[in-house]
Amino acid sequence: MKTKLSLVMSVYNQEKYLKKAIKSIIDQSFKKFEFLILDDGSTDNSWKIIKSFNDPRIKVFRHRQRQGLAKGLNFLIAKTEGEYIGRMDGDDVAYKNRLEKEVGFLDKNPEIALVGSWARIGDQKGRVVGFFKHPTKYIQIRRAILSYNPFVHPTVVFRKKAFKQVGGYNENLFYAQDYDLFLKFVVRYPCANLGQFLLKFRWDPDYKKQKQQHKIGLKIRWKAIKDYGYSKEEVFKLIKPLIFYLVPTAVKKFYWNLRFKAK
Repeated sequence: MKTKLSLVMSVYNQEKYLKKAIKSIIDQSFKKFEFLILDDGSTDNSWKIIKSFNDPRIKVFRHRQRQGLAKGLNFLIAKTEGEYIGRMDGDDVAYKNRLEKEVGFLDKNPEIALVGSWARIGDQKGRVVGFFKHPTKYIQIRRAILSYNPFVHPTVVFRKKAFKQVGGYNENLFYAQDYDLFLKFVVRYPCANLGQFLLKFRWDPDYKKQKQQHKIGLKIRWKAIKDYGYSKEEVFKLIKPLIFYLVPTAVKKFYWNLRFKAK
């Protein structure tokens, strides 16, 4: 009998947090899954840490040279057996009931193609400094998605059949490939978030990287309006993210430092 759920994780130089991330999945209350992990050309001890786990549910792969997240995830998903695909990142921590809640939700709601959840935000020391409480209902998500990304990538579980139908991750994108995928999902299928904190998301204070992500995000939104079936009347929703992109990095850094205080 095939596994219902397949988890995929592509890792690049995440030795500092990787052990906790993997352990948080293998210790889940929901036990019946396969866990595919790819070392995408890491130059640190990530591969050694991945190989140290002796769990029959874990399947490991390695790229000698870095291919990028989108290629890595498409590579892994092509090898999965599950009806559902779950995401996980190598620097986050899933709470014990995450998979039980998300798989149960998809089982009970066959019309939903993708589900995510709320997430607490942790700093580099693991302290909780904020949270993501994105909209839970499809109509709210549909209204919001051109303004901002309403999903936390490592919280999502989606139906593999729908993933294939939307074309998977765009391998030409080095950043924001998750946002592009969600735009393709939401315009075609009902999607949802669970109003529960099921993951601790590691905040990356690399503002130069974030600037690139925001720039690519603007291009992705425009592509969605042109190519994915979003209405041209929704172009006004690009105004807010454009303004945010134009705000100087120093101002953004000041804002986030004020917002993200250890709690």
